[in-house]
Amino acid sequence: MHLAHGVRGCAAGLRYVLYMFITSLEDPAKIIAQPAGYFMAPEGEERVGDVSNVLFSNGWIADDDGTVYIYYASSDSRQHVAVSSIDKLVDYCMNTVPDGLRSATSLATLSNLIKKNRSILHLNEKTEKHTVIGSRSN
Repeated sequence: MHLAHGVRGCAAGLRYVLYMFITSLEDPAKIIAQPAGYFMAPEGEERVGDVSNVLFSNGWIADDDGTVYIYYASSDSRQHVAVSSIDKLVDYCMNTVPDGLRSATSLATLSNLIKKNRSILHLNEKTEKHTVIGSRSN
């Protein structure tokens, strides 16, 4: 799993963000998971400073329990730490779809995710209603 710094164009100009991706252990040049968009971008007070709209990593460490500490700086003015876990970061990388590189493709991806989530929510609602009814008859 890799954490990288990159530049992304947005309506406010260039924004420096963090990306994550996973490469093959057997062939580190082969990317096997590359989520769309950015992993972290400057927000709120992180957007203002000596060099505005910039976020970059200073490093990251993982504890034995799987907790990950991501040390980063914003706008050349502040230091921060974000906390996650190896499991969550792997899930993010493996289950976030790649960038379609076109607005229409991104819209189609989001629409498909919404449909999928709605079907899961609808299925869960049916299961919950059945469970509630079933528990009342016992």
